[in-house]
Amino acid sequence: MAAVTSFSMKVKILNIAVDKTSKKAVVDRVRVFLEEKRKFLLVTPNPEIALLAYKDVKLAEIINSADIAIADGVGFKLASPSLAIIKGRELMLDLFGLADRLKLKIYLLGAADSVNKLAVKLVIKKYANVKVLGASGPKLDFFSVPTNGEEKKIEEAIVSEINKFRPDILFVAFGAPKQELWAAGWLPKLKVGGAMAVGGAFDYFAGNAKVPKIIEKLGLEWLFRLINEPRRLGRMFNAVVVFPLMLLKHKFFRA
Repeated sequence: MAAVTSFSMKVKILNIAVDKTSKKAVVDRVRVFLEEKRKFLLVTPNPEIALLAYKDVKLAEIINSADIAIADGVGFKLASPSLAIIKGRELMLDLFGLADRLKLKIYLLGAADSVNKLAVKLVIKKYANVKVLGASGPKLDFFSVPTNGEEKKIEEAIVSEINKFRPDILFVAFGAPKQELWAAGWLPKLKVGGAMAVGGAFDYFAGNAKVPKIIEKLGLEWLFRLINEPRRLGRMFNAVVVFPLMLLKHKFFRA
């Protein structure tokens, strides 16, 4: 079996770097990591996360030191037109498939309790060879620290359960930057094969955030979500307006 090698090319976007690769190559690489028992962190930055990382040195460091950083957002093509966009939610499903083929264990951490439970049930239903556990997790502040003593106890109980279960892949859905901070901070202490930050992918998997295929192909998912979820206006503005402007500023006006 060949040893793990780095992806051949990185693309710099503001102050983070993402892998110029394909979804299949990512799945293959995760498989090699698991076979070689090399613990890994997989992150899924999009334009909104790139903006957060531009202001947050720690988040940028986590993304840049991750073993895999995919480009999860069509806006990244403004920085690199040839960059393949890999949706984190679709990659998560491909990794569920890998887990099914290899008879692995996975742990789903995050999202609302009802969503998490439904996602676990769906994994059991659709991927018969996968052993799965899950929990919605503790309430965390912006720095990914439990908000009070009770939430800290919940976190400790979940960490204990994860270490007892020893999942091959831990999927973390706290939203950015909490999921990246939490996964990077805890990964050295967790008995897992690796971890992936998945954002709202559990909601998508559970059927709560489906987008028509034609809308996805046209690159208009942001407009669909804005119409259906007006509360996301601020986030959409950052991704669709602020991010392109920051790219221009970074390219033409940096010192």
